[in-house]
Amino acid sequence: MTFARGDNSDRDRSAIRTGVCRAIEQRAVIRVTHQSHRSEDAAPATLEIPAFTAYAEGVIDKRLTATLAKGTIGLYRASLRAIREHYGDAARLDEITPSSWLDYRAWRAGVRNSTHGTAKTVSARTINADQQFASRILSEAVLDGHLTANPLAGLKKLREPKKPRRYLTKDEIARLIDAAPKHFRPLVVAAVYTGARKSELTRLRWSDIDFERGKIMLVRSKVGNCDILDLHPLVRTALLRLRMRRRKIGPEDHVFLSRRGTAFTNVTKSWAIAINGAGLAGREGLTFHSLRHSFATHFLEGGGAVTDLQQQLGHAALATTQIYSASLSERRRTAVLALDFRHKARPAARRAAAGE
Repeated sequence: MTFARGDNSDRDRSAIRTGVCRAIEQRAVIRVTHQSHRSEDAAPATLEIPAFTAYAEGVIDKRLTATLAKGTIGLYRASLRAIREHYGDAARLDEITPSSWLDYRAWRAGVRNSTHGTAKTVSARTINADQQFASRILSEAVLDGHLTANPLAGLKKLREPKKPRRYLTKDEIARLIDAAPKHFRPLVVAAVYTGARKSELTRLRWSDIDFERGKIMLVRSKVGNCDILDLHPLVRTALLRLRMRRRKIGPEDHVFLSRRGTAFTNVTKSWAIAINGAGLAGREGLTFHSLRHSFATHFLEGGGAVTDLQQQLGHAALATTQIYSASLSERRRTAVLALDFRHKARPAARRAAAGE
């Protein structure tokens, strides 16, 4: 069957062909425009990369000081001083590379820890602290768009020698409390009965203590939260006596004050007086933090659950708390292996008297 070819059909085909051509042209324009936009988006921005030291100072002042503990900020500034001494002020963020950081670690390991004190060089722990700080600053630079990746993110830290976790017996704790200076004793009592960190106690204010309900609130700046703990009766008594000795007390005043009447910033001298008076001087690794270890050890020895201890100590991970359980297991193993139920060899005189 054939169809007649008329003028109408020719005009229809011509219109269809014109429409198709226009559609193809429009798609071509859209494709070219889209590709140009993609190429513009992909074009790298030519931004000036700031110097590491200047950028780090800005991050500390504008972001970190308001959220981190004063002691942590002090450690960050100490790390920044060391990094500036090695790299200089002009070194850009992108010049802190894994290779250059290995050079920094080698240099830092040979530097004295103090220009006016001991000649002892810095430890692996200090160098690792520098790396942690630098890595944090570089991560901030990634967020701000100065870098595409943190070059130190995958770099392993130096291996740190493990220090013994010193703890005190109950008798030693009692002697330590008795020997502590009067202004320092309440802080020691609070430490051994709460297991709190020194920084958590030294920043404690009277508004954080609820004597009626028997609660104490601790700000855990290390893990970024707050905990409410039970107020031990002996701690309550010590704090009430401390409050009675003060003439004027405001809710935002610090609870524990130094001999000068200001908030504690360093307890080294007071701690030395206490351990000397208690007859504990010369024991390696015995610091104020040992009171926290002592609390944890006696808590578990008394039958406390490790999960409860985790909450009491404010540990973010249970694995950290289980270290204390492991130390108890080792002591238990030593005690078990030392048992001997065999008959002891009797002296010859006693054997002769027994007619043997």
